[in-house]
Amino acid sequence: MIIDFHTHVFPHKIALGAMTHLANANGVPYVAPAIVESLIEAMDRCAIDKSVVLNVATKENQHENILRFAKETDSDRLIAFGSVVPDSVHALEYVWKISDEGLKGIKLHPGLLRVDADDKNIFPVYDLARALNLIVVFHAGYDFTYPDEMRASPKMILNVLDNFPGLRIVAAHMGGLRMATEALETLAGKADLYLDTAFTADPWLDRATMLKMIQLHGAEKILFGSDFPWHDPSSELELIRNLALTEEEKRLILGENAKRLLAL
Repeated sequence: MIIDFHTHVFPHKIALGAMTHLANANGVPYVAPAIVESLIEAMDRCAIDKSVVLNVATKENQHENILRFAKETDSDRLIAFGSVVPDSVHALEYVWKISDEGLKGIKLHPGLLRVDADDKNIFPVYDLARALNLIVVFHAGYDFTYPDEMRASPKMILNVLDNFPGLRIVAAHMGGLRMATEALETLAGKADLYLDTAFTADPWLDRATMLKMIQLHGAEKILFGSDFPWHDPSSELELIRNLALTEEEKRLILGENAKRLLAL
């Protein structure tokens, strides 16, 4: 089984506008329309069995719409995560709702939220997520939209880990986009932490560094992710398949780790 742990789609009526805005804001082109049909087409083309769809709330008034879209999107092939604005007065209510609806996790993008990942004011969100056994996925490292701010550095992720042992955390982009050295020094080998490969294909992370990170952290805690529609899944698949890893390590990364984490 191959599972892409890091994808994004939007409802049809806002997909084009949302992606155009994001692409203009961060200066990064996308490779496909951010809709369910386009994701399924990419999955079929790349022989991907399931994908995790990471929804991102950035405003208070998005909570209910994102929860509704996640419920509509969640299916046999697409595993939709919810999201909350963590410093909202309604954050804990929506963490409960995400769990009650049977969704398996939460995506947080500290950069777009303009809140530090280890801000103690949002610790109750992590505490409740841990109690409800929800997975928390962070956009980790550099953010193209706010390049002069750092809201989710590897050190911040480590602080969350240290304060919430047992909380299942996924630090996207191998622990920190454009922060590979700090991610290696700070996060490699830490318990309860998974790293995903989203947006790491050339030229973003060289193969020698990628291999070293996998070896130090352990292949059993690495998740294949593409960051569709910013990258086509074939890019990260090619990267993983061409690394000097054993076939068993590749099998773990491409799907078995995600299958275990998601309890599929």
